[in-house]
Amino acid sequence: MINRVSRTLVCTSKYRTLKCHISTCGLWLLLSLSLLPVPAVVAQQVPSDPTSTHIFPAGGRRGTTIEVRVGGECLPPLTKFHWVGSGLKSPEILGEKLVSRGEPAPRRRPGEVHIYYPKEWQHAVDIASDAPLGMHLWRVACARGGTGGRPFIVGDLPEFIESESNSTPELAQQVVLPVTVNGQIEGERDLDYFQFEARADEVVHMEVASRRLGSPLEPFVEVYDDAGQRVTTQLYRAGSDPVIAMHVPKSGRYRIMIGHLGFQGGPHYVYRVTLSTVPFVPFVFPSGGQPGSTLTYEAFRLGRTGFESFKIDLTLPEQADTDQWIRSTSSLNPVHIVPSGAVDVLEAENNNSVASAQSVEPSAIVHGRFLEAADEDWFQFKATKNSTWSLDCRRFPEGGDCLPIMTITDAAGAPLATANMAEDPGRACQLQWRAPADGSYCVRLRDIQQGARGGLDFIYRLSVRPAQPTFELDVAADSFNIVQGSKAEIEVKARRSIECAGEIELNVEGLPLGVSCAPAKLPAGASTMKLQLTAEDGAQSCAVPITIVGRVVGDTNKLLVTARAAHLGRDSDGLSIGEATTQQIQLTVRHKPVIRLFCNEAYQYAYRGSVYPYLMEIERLNGFTGRVHIEMADRQIKDLDGIEIQPLTIEPGQTQFQLPLYLPETMHINVQAHSNVYAQGYVLFEDAWGQKLSQLFVSEMRCMIRPLPTVAKLSSLKEEWVGAAGETVECWLQLDRTSLFDGPMTIELIDPPAARGITALPVVIGTGVSSVAMPIKLSSDFKFATPQPLKFRATGQMPGYVSIVSEATAQLVPHNTPQRAVRVDGEAQGN
Repeated sequence: MINRVSRTLVCTSKYRTLKCHISTCGLWLLLSLSLLPVPAVVAQQVPSDPTSTHIFPAGGRRGTTIEVRVGGECLPPLTKFHWVGSGLKSPEILGEKLVSRGEPAPRRRPGEVHIYYPKEWQHAVDIASDAPLGMHLWRVACARGGTGGRPFIVGDLPEFIESESNSTPELAQQVVLPVTVNGQIEGERDLDYFQFEARADEVVHMEVASRRLGSPLEPFVEVYDDAGQRVTTQLYRAGSDPVIAMHVPKSGRYRIMIGHLGFQGGPHYVYRVTLSTVPFVPFVFPSGGQPGSTLTYEAFRLGRTGFESFKIDLTLPEQADTDQWIRSTSSLNPVHIVPSGAVDVLEAENNNSVASAQSVEPSAIVHGRFLEAADEDWFQFKATKNSTWSLDCRRFPEGGDCLPIMTITDAAGAPLATANMAEDPGRACQLQWRAPADGSYCVRLRDIQQGARGGLDFIYRLSVRPAQPTFELDVAADSFNIVQGSKAEIEVKARRSIECAGEIELNVEGLPLGVSCAPAKLPAGASTMKLQLTAEDGAQSCAVPITIVGRVVGDTNKLLVTARAAHLGRDSDGLSIGEATTQQIQLTVRHKPVIRLFCNEAYQYAYRGSVYPYLMEIERLNGFTGRVHIEMADRQIKDLDGIEIQPLTIEPGQTQFQLPLYLPETMHINVQAHSNVYAQGYVLFEDAWGQKLSQLFVSEMRCMIRPLPTVAKLSSLKEEWVGAAGETVECWLQLDRTSLFDGPMTIELIDPPAARGITALPVVIGTGVSSVAMPIKLSSDFKFATPQPLKFRATGQMPGYVSIVSEATAQLVPHNTPQRAVRVDGEAQGN
């Protein structure tokens, strides 16, 4: 803070506590630099709303309790965690914030891309022994807002959790098949290696789940034998995720390598990969059947040279038109089958033209496939004038290779209406159609890749039915927020059949006390409307599940339709491990904001290798007078380039403070793009309901710094110092200065920590002195066979207002180790 009487500046950082008296000259310099002409700047606010990013591991085994790391951005302490559905239990509140385990990214010149730094929180999951296999959704919420659902996968195989470092073949971690491996590509240079034993002539399947979990990881997988030679494998894609099949050439040890196709990495780049010799069955044919029936299906698995066919008996669920995930051969790979009450028809070749169109009855479900690249299929049905029809062609399985184009033609083959799955944003191939006259009509099906591709997996499921007065409801997200004493909107979209043109009444069920929804009716023929929610000023801050239901006004059948929303566990095509949508939507009542955080958005100048105090302000709102905890913002508009903010606490009632910005000496200089830093602050308080709540806010403005050259540079006179157990090694350090700084500096050994048997007392290098010896003591039981890195830090204070920080590195090597050339007084010499 700034003491207005004595002009004393106090900043606390992880380097030291700064306390200095600002001289008149120092004040003039500070003011004159900050008032220099600067280009016009437009604030680029980053959002403060909380967001979940991942959970690690991203799944677990039935009947176990596991420790997990819950990832997110802008999550304050006291953030609540909850599951959608049953079978899993966790504490209501997230645990402690965890230290990152990832390897730091290499320093690059910052670009013009927003960059986020998600954090991880400790938590636990208790998985019941009878928990449903497959995907479960979780969400988090605080008084600042709630998040959408993300998946956690429950399996029944042994689980293995990656631990660093396993980034080279020599450090590959041993796993035993069958197993599900959980990993993170935590850094830009990260690769993960695992090794396993396999027997000759087995087929080992490696199914990756990452994009279908909502992870940004674009995985690539390679397999090597024990000699380091790549092994030939087959690749199949489940949505955006790879599935690898390896026909084992000989018994022995094999390694799998997993990496990211892009340059990024981070804790949220999570994946699961299941390794097993159980057949991987991506699809069966036909794609459905009658509810409750037991049928023999032709199943396909990844085999030694491609898809291999075998027979399997499956009993379908009793309920028609309900998506079902049938676990046929194991829990590894569920097969998606849709039972239907319609008449099932198998496509019969040769039906490749209008002249040979296959006849189907109304309400038919046709199961077909494009076996050849040039294949197309024709089907014929009869319709009366003005009769209405719903036609739907879906690829099977979801995410498969088939991309159908459906065309309705007259009896002569002249096109009347067309739907193209590849051009539809929702990947739907549907038509609502009215027959212009009595007669026969045809449906022509072909793939957008016709002439180039076809095969056993180009499966489709065509529905030809008389239109019914049905509709579906969709909302854009599965989580919404509303602030106390305000209004919010939820946009609802209706997809109607041609026979459903009437007014649709909408209702929201499960609203918390103090929140209401205005009566809503979707006008006849309309497809979109916005529900208007209102929260009373005293509504309790909470997060609750709600559902949105609709019915056609005057419908004697009283059909109720529940709106669906896409959750966050999907790939770019909207595919997930299980259902890609949910009927349960989270509504979070946000407490009114209690603070605002901001600063002066004008360029200031600071030296690289310094801790610079940047003046910030807090506006306290709605009666809040408590502490504010300040830290580096999780979201930035530019790469931080090594800039750090040590967390600090602002005392009750205080409205101004100095933010200690550490600018490392390794920063890129004179690069305006990286000198914009956002801070964030969180608060803990008790509301009128007696609840302990938390809110987090990102500064509304940036700390804008233009870096100046360093004024002092610490270095080691040798790259390597020699020592042994029980010895004291004198490491000579040199300090190069500019005319701007000639003060004393305190030098400390900051790495390795003393617990490793290497200790050193701080030394001071005085004014005008350029070198000093730091005695490093090795404990009598200290043992090392490889060089140990040493890291030194010098800190000092300039006349005025900043602290200077410089670091140097060297290596401690054992006796009898060949030495590299080292620098002594600027010359290269042998040791």
